[in-house]
Amino acid sequence: MRTRGKPDWEPEVATPSTPPSNGGVGVGQAVKEVTDRLKTILTLEIELAKLEVSRKIAAFAVGIAMLVAAAVFALYAVGFLLAALASGLDTWLPHWLADLAVGLGLLLIVLPLALIGRKKLSSPPVPKRAIHEAKLTSEALKKSDGA
Repeated sequence: MRTRGKPDWEPEVATPSTPPSNGGVGVGQAVKEVTDRLKTILTLEIELAKLEVSRKIAAFAVGIAMLVAAAVFALYAVGFLLAALASGLDTWLPHWLADLAVGLGLLLIVLPLALIGRKKLSSPPVPKRAIHEAKLTSEALKKSDGA
């Protein structure tokens, strides 16, 4: 119930022992909120990096498994083709020379393939998007820090 002449609210007087309660938050609370949000952002960026790396590793593993399966079948196919080639060369050359020619020809094909394959597998899976997001976040924090 309201009385005449008296307001239904009491004005607050800030004293050194009590912080002002003007509807806003104090500096300590604001720092705590910023810290909590920064922790959340960093946690999410770490999760993004883990997810991205795990997806790339899974795709990498599937690719390696498919290459191994293809290599096994190719090995058998190449064996039969080389046997047929050696048998064909055996009609013009001695048997040992036909086998030697086929073996050396195979080495000339295998060595460059092995070197190229090793070079392709030498780069580790890097979470590029997560690193990009982390850089953007740090730049945004630096800009907001200076403003």
